[in-house]
Amino acid sequence: MDLKKDFLKEAKKVERAGIDDLLEYLDTTDFYTAPASTQYHNSFEGGLVMHSLSVYDAAKEIADITGLETDKESIILCALFHDICKANYYVRETRNKKIDGKWHEVEVWSVKDALPMGHGEKSVYILQKYISLTDEEALAIRWHLGGFDPGVHFNYPSGYAQKQAFKENKLVALLAGADMIATYLLDSYGEDK
Repeated sequence: MDLKKDFLKEAKKVERAGIDDLLEYLDTTDFYTAPASTQYHNSFEGGLVMHSLSVYDAAKEIADITGLETDKESIILCALFHDICKANYYVRETRNKKIDGKWHEVEVWSVKDALPMGHGEKSVYILQKYISLTDEEALAIRWHLGGFDPGVHFNYPSGYAQKQAFKENKLVALLAGADMIATYLLDSYGEDK
């Protein structure tokens, strides 16, 4: 399975100014080879693009099942690019780990964030350098972590903003739900896929 080819096939369905520039930008990053996380889900090379495609598949299914009437291009854009903030974000490092009572040097994924702006906010920021987002799309990408968004827990007013976004914008709930389904039901845990 060629994940980059599958990703590009879907991404090219977006007929919006700047999409080609956005895809060219991705080619200058490690987006297609990066993991989706350091250790939790799809923490292996290619895990990020695999996760993005899983979120897209889940979003399409949820929209079909619920009869949600939303722009198909918005679903593609939000699902495929919601985690663009993770491009050039993970690096390989070594650490010591006790295995069978002995210490061994092991390779692990670590975070090295060159633009520490947050998660959803950073994805919106990067995307808007290349392509215009509707307010609905920006909100969906911003809040796609749902209850796992640290801004909700540590910044009291953000909880109200997120609640309002979910209540008034079905694409927000769709993307957050699809991300949870992909992360916890479809993605692999650990480095062995």
